[in-house]
Amino acid sequence: MKRTYRFTATISDGKHHDGEAAGTVRADTDAEARALVADWVRQDGARKNRTWHATHIELN
Repeated sequence: MKRTYRFTATISDGKHHDGEAAGTVRADTDAEARALVADWVRQDGARKNRTWHATHIELN
């Protein structure tokens, strides 16, 4: 059964701390939620012509 996870992710391009992102994802497990957040950060960076990665993800 999917549940809604709230997340805060620290974002970096590998050289600089680029900020934080916050939002929600729906997933069955913590691991799936973390994977969805990491993928979202990567895709959001690509839309903005950046190479972003989530370096730290907190789930609530």
